[in-house]
Amino acid sequence: MSDKKTLPFSNLYKDKQLCIILIFAIIARITFMLIYPDQHFPDAKAYREIGAEIFSGDLITNHVYMPLYPVWSYITGGGLIQILMDIVISVISVWLIFILSMHLFKDRLPALLSATIAAFYPHFLFYSVSGLTEIFYTFLLLLSFLLFYRKAFILAIVILVLSILVRPTLDFFNPILVALFVGFVHKSGWKAVIKYLGIYFVIYIVILSPWWMHQYQKYGEFVRLSLGDGIVLYSGNNHLNKTGGGIVGDDVDMSSFLNEKDPIIRNNKMKDSAISYIISNPNRFVELAGLKFWRFWRLWPHTEHYQQWYVIATSLLSYGIVLFFAIGFLLRNARMHVRKIIPIFALFGYLTLIHMVTIGSIRYRFPLEPFLIIFASYFFVDVFKKYEWLNWIKNKTLYSS
Repeated sequence: MSDKKTLPFSNLYKDKQLCIILIFAIIARITFMLIYPDQHFPDAKAYREIGAEIFSGDLITNHVYMPLYPVWSYITGGGLIQILMDIVISVISVWLIFILSMHLFKDRLPALLSATIAAFYPHFLFYSVSGLTEIFYTFLLLLSFLLFYRKAFILAIVILVLSILVRPTLDFFNPILVALFVGFVHKSGWKAVIKYLGIYFVIYIVILSPWWMHQYQKYGEFVRLSLGDGIVLYSGNNHLNKTGGGIVGDDVDMSSFLNEKDPIIRNNKMKDSAISYIISNPNRFVELAGLKFWRFWRLWPHTEHYQQWYVIATSLLSYGIVLFFAIGFLLRNARMHVRKIIPIFALFGYLTLIHMVTIGSIRYRFPLEPFLIIFASYFFVDVFKKYEWLNWIKNKTLYSS
């Protein structure tokens, strides 16, 4: 198969099947936007407020969120235009999923199947119209991985560092990703690994320096990321937590920290309290870690607001099936592609572990779901390739002139 099929944008307009999928992806998202009511998420409101503070020249009053998505929220208008731009990014992500699948497996049929699933995938539709960071962050992650696979290391590193300004979750893991892609996937040698790790830290300093200056002006001392780590660590590790989540009132009570007015001291007290709880209750910590693992990979939402039968059925028939086939890929196909997919598996392991320690939620799993879709699609095609109907599709539809 010609490698030109994997080149971004160059032949996109000539690829009729992919263009049709992307058009339907747009239609599905706009339709969902029109029929699904605004959920008025507090996070979405906070992003808009932070964006307004940034562009007014004020210091950000929020202590938890990173600045890049609020900037995006502000420059896209913070309303209908913002949602439409998130939809555009979501559709581009469908295309990135297709390209990533092509790079990984060099097989057009599972790549098109991946894109088709992503075009109508309920979680993609939901987050596309929610005004939350999921779509923007996942887009950056997919783009960074694609660039790493294409050996555009410097640009991939830039995108990876920018993703920290949306969510800092991968801050410690990013250098490991760089080393895995350069040294293991592309077998470039340890000198190249050291070189690109050095480049990573230079780019890291350059991109994050404006944020550090803002934080120093705000707090009077160096704050590298945000003050959200204490909240998530304490939320997941306290005597009230029974479910592994972080719902205020059910899983955590922050009132004991409200008397502390200094946000840095308050954040440190939360971390100290969480660590003390873990040390004093190791068995309970392990139990909670198991609950968080279950919540992270749960087949349908945990919150009571999304327990309707149609929500559960939709989740089972989309994510549930994708997860089942992705596990099939792990058992049947992963070994023969291990060099290429080890960074993805490392990402899965890292995010799962982080949220087993902090709080578990399907929202934090979403950046992994495009990769699940890619793996599930490849497994499906591989299992059913012996059947004539699948070969007919491949011969008559995909490769016809």
